[in-house]
Formats: sequence, structure tokens, C-alpha cells
Amino acid sequence: MAKVIKPVLILLSVLNLLLYIGPFFTSGEINIGIITGIVFSAVLFITEIKYYKIRAVVKRILADKKQRAVFIICTACVALCALFTGAVFAGVVYHGAEAEHKTKYVIVLGCKVNGTTPGRFLNARINRAYRYLEENPGSVAVLSGGRGNGEDISEARCMSNALLAKGIPSSRLILEENSASTTENFENTTELLADMGIKTDEITVVTNDFHEYRAYLTAAKFGLKAYSCPAKTPLIGYLPFAVREIYAIAYRVVLSR
Repeated sequence: MAKVIKPVLILLSVLNLLLYIGPFFTSGEINIGIITGIVFSAVLFITEIKYYKIRAVVKRILADKKQRAVFIICTACVALCALFTGAVFAGVVYHGAEAEHKTKYVIVLGCKVNGTTPGRFLNARINRAYRYLEENPGSVAVLSGGRGNGEDISEARCMSNALLAKGIPSSRLILEENSASTTENFENTTELLADMGIKTDEITVVTNDFHEYRAYLTAAKFGLKAYSCPAKTPLIGYLPFAVREIYAIAYRVVLSR
């Protein structure tokens, strides 16, 4: 059995590492998703190296009644965490697919701006929003995002400039320039639409595919049924950000935010 398990662990360790470190080399990105992937790869690698010692330790633990009880409890906790992680990851994948239903109002969530130039993720969202607006001429987009560190203009203004340059008329763009988080995106947008006398209980969300599930959950908090219109992420960069979303959603669940 060990002759089969050990090479499998090595293979999984290498493949897992390749799937997680892509964003670091392409853009210098470091986030909790990338760190998680690296740590998991290290655990698999160490397990392969120390396989026989680990197996011996487990056998000794299981031979003692008290230690076995603690081991079972710890294993159960790990299993529950794995189930929660799997459920959230399934939600991330499911909501990362484009919805067939179209809505009149679209919210485009802001992301990093480098000075006045959209970052990689924001540029993808702008392009996806442009295609949606072109395909649905009756739709209006709320561009939501404030001005953060290193940004000379708000994320909303950056999106507006890009969409205007692509030929989308200003009459189809609503700017919300005060948000600094996903929660504020929806909170400020619902308030802005209400102030404008606009009533809607549904909205299309343009963001990266890995972010759509958290956006869906947040929209529901403000009485909006959200439909996904994702900007797709290449496979080599998808997992780190999808895993980061699991942490963000877990944080939201714990704090009921």
C-alpha cells in the first residue's frame, strides 16, 4: 500500500503547488488562498517523506483508549471543516457560471485601479460589463467602487471612463463612488437606487467568477436576487482566489455579516 500512496502524495503535492503559485509569478500576488495551497502541498510532501513514522504514531495513538477518543474528536472536527469547505467551494463553482436570466439593472463591482488604469481583474470586469450592455441594450449599469490606496480616481470612475471610451452612453451608467467592500457595494447601491426612485428586487452582478457566490450572498442580505455575469479566470489562477473566497465567506458566516 505504501508503494502506491507515497508516489501519489508526491504527485498531488506537485500538481497542487502548480495550481496555486501561478498568480505569484504572473503578478506578484500573495493572498491567503496561495498560502493555503503552499501549506497543503508542504503537508502532502512531508507526509510522503515521514509516511512510516506518521503511520507508527497513529497506530500508537489508536492503541490507547483516551488518546484514541481525542484523535476521533479531532478527526471529526477536521471532517466537519472539510464538509463546510466543500459546500462553500461548490457554491463558488456553481455561481461562477453565467445565469441565463437577464435583468434591467446590473452592478459592476469595483477592484484595484493602478493610478487611473484598471488592474487585471477590474479590466476583465469592465470587458464583461461592456459585452453584457451591448447584448442587452435596455440594461443600465451601476458602477460601484470607491477610491483606495494607490488609486488616483475611484474604481467607479475608472470603469465609467473605460465604458464611455467603448461607446456606452453615460445615460446607461450610474456611478457609486463610496464603497470599500462587497457589503458596501450592495448597501450603497440599494440606497442610491432608492434615492433615484428605482425599485427592483433583482440585479445582475458583474465580477470575477470566484467572487460571484459571495456577491450573491451579500445581495440577498439587501433584498436582491443576484444573477451571475462572471468575468472568467484562467484555471492556473482560479484556485487561489476561490480558496480565498472560502475564508471570506466563513468569516462572514461567523460574524453574520
